[in-house]
Amino acid sequence: MKKSMQLIAVFILRIATAAPAQAAPHQDRAGEQAAIEANQQYVGPASPYSSTACSFTYSCGDDNKFMKYCVTANGNIAQFENPIGHEYVATTPIGEGYGVCDVDASKAYYDYAGYGDSGNWQAPVTVSSSVTSVKISRTTTDGIYTLTQTITQNGSNPLVQVTMALKNNTTTARHVGLLRYADVDANGTASNNLGYTKRTAFAYENFGYGLQIQFVSGSAFDGAYSQYVPGGPDPCNIFNHVAGPLQNTDGSIFAHDMHLGKKAAGMVAVTYKAF
Repeated sequence: MKKSMQLIAVFILRIATAAPAQAAPHQDRAGEQAAIEANQQYVGPASPYSSTACSFTYSCGDDNKFMKYCVTANGNIAQFENPIGHEYVATTPIGEGYGVCDVDASKAYYDYAGYGDSGNWQAPVTVSSSVTSVKISRTTTDGIYTLTQTITQNGSNPLVQVTMALKNNTTTARHVGLLRYADVDANGTASNNLGYTKRTAFAYENFGYGLQIQFVSGSAFDGAYSQYVPGGPDPCNIFNHVAGPLQNTDGSIFAHDMHLGKKAAGMVAVTYKAF
């Protein structure tokens, strides 16, 4: 059963704010609930490579600096814990990942872990891994784009940095969007408070724990926003569910927009940190 009336926080470029539509009086309750659930997530046909299983697990520190997280073979962060016993990534389903939009062709590529993927990615390749970092490369099935993610722990802070390098493999210049998304359940609680600044989106429980994603690279036009549904955004239509600040809802996050020249690459980096 999908979570109802939940929220997402997002890192995004040039996004409009739209309030959710109000239900009409005396509307059929079953139909109303079906409409709500239909808007709670953005999912498509899952490929054989979709996964929420942890392939790489990292931990460091102790007390308030204890941090543990894990990464799937596809480059999704399926768990984030700090301090010990306090989890932030939603588990029903696990929601974290990345999306790309070929703006000129209006074609989306995404992998949101438990919320599904677009089915148009080749199998991931582990480029390298160590005790503090993993680099994972993935090419779209049409061969146009290669996304290389480097996910690295910073135990002294503690935080996790996700660096996403997107390469245009063709001889045609392309306008693309690149985003990072997470459905946040702060301290395992689905009902969170959400907010954002120019660079940071966050979800937290009252008088408790929270998780933020901060945009640390790319265009100055990029920023942070909240969304009133828990599932990942359509990479080619990121305006649908943006609103905020919000209270007593669920949360998640992403970063967006770049232009790629012929055979060129662009990079977006974000950090996840508990607070």
